[in-house]
Amino acid sequence: MHPESDRVICIGGATVDRKYRANESVHLRTSNPVVSKRSFGGVARNVAENIVRLGAKASLISILGQDENGAAIRENLKAAGVDTQYVTLSSDHATAEYVAVLEPNGDLALGLADMAIFDALTPALLQQCWPEMSASWIFADCNLPSSTLHELVGSARRDSSMLAVDAVSMLKVARLPRDLNGVGLLFLNLDEAQALLGRSATVPEDMAAALLKRGAARVVLTLGEAGLIAMDAFGHTRVGASPAQVVDATGAGDALIAGTLVAMMNGHSLANAAQMGTVAAALTLECPDSVRPDLSLALLESVMARNANQRLEGETL
Repeated sequence: MHPESDRVICIGGATVDRKYRANESVHLRTSNPVVSKRSFGGVARNVAENIVRLGAKASLISILGQDENGAAIRENLKAAGVDTQYVTLSSDHATAEYVAVLEPNGDLALGLADMAIFDALTPALLQQCWPEMSASWIFADCNLPSSTLHELVGSARRDSSMLAVDAVSMLKVARLPRDLNGVGLLFLNLDEAQALLGRSATVPEDMAAALLKRGAARVVLTLGEAGLIAMDAFGHTRVGASPAQVVDATGAGDALIAGTLVAMMNGHSLANAAQMGTVAAALTLECPDSVRPDLSLALLESVMARNANQRLEGETL
């Protein structure tokens, strides 16, 4: 079976997100007045929806509870155009839930995650649908059990599949194998890189290079307001953060992943693709939703063109 050149199979988390934005700076061990909102999230789910909004196809492999939240997530995905035929239902666990307590400026103050249901995303479950799937990229998040991540990396190594992985958190990135051969593109931040490599931060470029030595073919190392480093065997590029008025930080990293993958599927280099990803992230930062509803490839390209013009104008002043 030839892989579909415009499809990404996304494997991992699908959750209900409950966001509580504080009216004033968050104080622990006391009551904080907030404004609340429910939306749908999970790294793999968000990446899949963003990919579809950027004009490519996406299938989601995840697991939901047989409850109202699970039904709502599935209907939302179908309405967005994400293929959900590989989403499994569990009678043993409730649908995963993520609670984000946000500062007034949208930065995350505290995150709480009930993700026990994802332990059921076992290698055996993936093997049931694997023969029927075809895609140019496979994306997995580290919400998956360690055994499943090891199996995915091993399969990618044997089959020369294009596998992208997101670290998710300092704790969850440790689920990846030490040998990263088979990982075509690894997304993580500096804290997660430190956790994976077992060392304190030195120079970010050195951290990215160490991950390439571990076997990853490409690395996108995010540096917060300092942007990111994109590195592969041909060299590295520093990409500055795209300007944004932050409304809500939730989901920006998932938009970065989707924008980068879609750009690479469209033939862009890693450096150019990561630049498009940063624009997608900035656009999502300016939106109260985890996935920006009006996100599109045309919007990305227009913002990139505008930013390029502004840089040129600045250089000529």
